[in-house]
Amino acid sequence: MKKIFHINGTTIPGGGPEHIFQLIKRLNQNDWEVIICTLKDGLYWEKFKSLNIKTYNLALRIISLKTACKFFFILRKEKPDIIHTHGKGPGLYGRLIGSFLNIPVIHTFHGFHFQDIPFSTRWFHLAVETLLSLFTNHHIFVSAGEKNRARVLKFLDEENSTVIHNGVDHEHIDSLPITRNKALKLFKSENWEKNKILGTIARLSPEKGILCLLAAFSKTIKEIPDLRLIIIGGYPEEHNDYYLKVKSLIDKENLTDYVRILGYRQDTVKILKCFDFYISSSLSEGLPISMLEAFASGIPTIATEIAGNKDILCNSTFGVLAEPGSPESLHKGIIKMVQLTQDERDFFSRNGYNRIKTHFSIDEMVFKTDLLYKKIIKENAISKMVN
Repeated sequence: MKKIFHINGTTIPGGGPEHIFQLIKRLNQNDWEVIICTLKDGLYWEKFKSLNIKTYNLALRIISLKTACKFFFILRKEKPDIIHTHGKGPGLYGRLIGSFLNIPVIHTFHGFHFQDIPFSTRWFHLAVETLLSLFTNHHIFVSAGEKNRARVLKFLDEENSTVIHNGVDHEHIDSLPITRNKALKLFKSENWEKNKILGTIARLSPEKGILCLLAAFSKTIKEIPDLRLIIIGGYPEEHNDYYLKVKSLIDKENLTDYVRILGYRQDTVKILKCFDFYISSSLSEGLPISMLEAFASGIPTIATEIAGNKDILCNSTFGVLAEPGSPESLHKGIIKMVQLTQDERDFFSRNGYNRIKTHFSIDEMVFKTDLLYKKIIKENAISKMVN
């Protein structure tokens, strides 16, 4: 049995923790002993504990010599066969210290969003990532669009990088035994049963474009007054100001009776069952698991035309595309979707479900990751023998 050590920055609900949870849950326990080091700051801490794996609570999103020392001694104690890092801070600690201890490291980019960083500090971020690529045995990208964006890194090539799509359990999601009314009861909105419901799953942070979505929705309900909006997602502490802007816009546009912000939820996939339409207003994405879940639920989707979203939607046969950062374009996309006939929306639903089934299954994601682990461990063993 080989030992795999996952390093992540947070247990707050989101695509990253869900990806890691589903991967660990499905790895063959006869092949792998799994350990995870992350911060006990959210709902996924208990989900990881439920898998009966060893967990370490450490804040890895901040740069600290004390944290680096703690992490060094943890790794030296555990002696894993391979390290798998996720995110910026964990990627920094894991790759540098792993390299020092001669442990092979795989790093997953759940989103390579360097364009979102202010220009004044962007060069520093890229320089650090370029340097860290020298200490990385292999890079995983969750979408082809993300890998293309990362080609700006000098030492990244086809030999040390792979696209492994995020995946979802489409059969489980599709077969959930929950009615629209029961889904609405989960957040006490049974009075919305006869309304058309537009929904999104996104944390309240700038890159998710929630202010754009609300501006578009405010304009849309003037034409479709029975439309309602559900936002499932909370916000990290550093985005408290953005959350206040969201609340202020809801008050200013008199949207209180039309919008529900549900915060972080463990029953998100069940709530999806009451959505008539799904929307992603993001300005940047890796490969959004929430959209995969919407497709697996058969929900026709509107999404911004960005890398990540486009890797799923691909073209207009799978949903309606809108310009990122444009409330007017999102508004037109919502109107277009709502005005389609039921047969046309069913066409989107069937195409979307079949696309998830064929290209974004959870089993394929786990299979490819497992193969990569074994490949890197084998290469590392051969390298030690030669040296």
